[in-house]
Amino acid sequence: MWLYIVIGIGVLFFLIICFCLAVANFSFDNFKEKRKEAMSYRASNGMDIRDFVAIINERYLDGALQVTRCEEYRDHFSPGIIALSSSTLGSNSLASFSTIAHELGHGLQFKKGELNKHWQRKSKNRIFGRFFLPLIIVGIVLAVLGLLNIVPFFVLYIGVGVFALAFLIFLIACYTKYREIKIEKGASNYGLEFLKECMTKEEVKICNEFLNSARLTYWGSLFRTMLGWTMLTQKEKMFN
Repeated sequence: MWLYIVIGIGVLFFLIICFCLAVANFSFDNFKEKRKEAMSYRASNGMDIRDFVAIINERYLDGALQVTRCEEYRDHFSPGIIALSSSTLGSNSLASFSTIAHELGHGLQFKKGELNKHWQRKSKNRIFGRFFLPLIIVGIVLAVLGLLNIVPFFVLYIGVGVFALAFLIFLIACYTKYREIKIEKGASNYGLEFLKECMTKEEVKICNEFLNSARLTYWGSLFRTMLGWTMLTQKEKMFN
């Protein structure tokens, strides 16, 4: 009986790891496919993308945002600015509306103070991140020296403690990336509310699917952080 339970747990763990690796390695490819699909749909309202930005900016953000250009796939929000790629600004596709609505959602998060707290935590955590690799190296060296009796044996326990600190930083990094996923979901939810004001239910559904695929890339980032040591996926910066 217990043997089957252990085997079942092992199989389940293996399947979870395979799923996480698949998301880590292919989430961006999935996003590009969904983006291509959403780019093929045009908003039926005939609204110009800049008019949409202006309306939401005035209605929800006190007209405080300015629009600037950025590289492809680098659309982002920063205080007082939404940076959009040429392909995003150059069409009235559902992909463009979704992307802009999401970034405007970040603008609303910033106005409400939700984004500011996340940025502050992330900035502080980056400081801890600088100690991760040195702690790993020091922990391993001390542990090996203790095991080989080159130094007093108690140094082994110091090495384990140092390694435990490095593992704590790793857990903080994973939690920070998880919190970022929550932030991205919140921005998308705000964005969908903006889109509901000017689009049909079917169009909002397509936009939602596209935004879900975008958020999946953040899950991919989390899983790459967690599983980069396996060499089965690309490594990810812990506090990027």
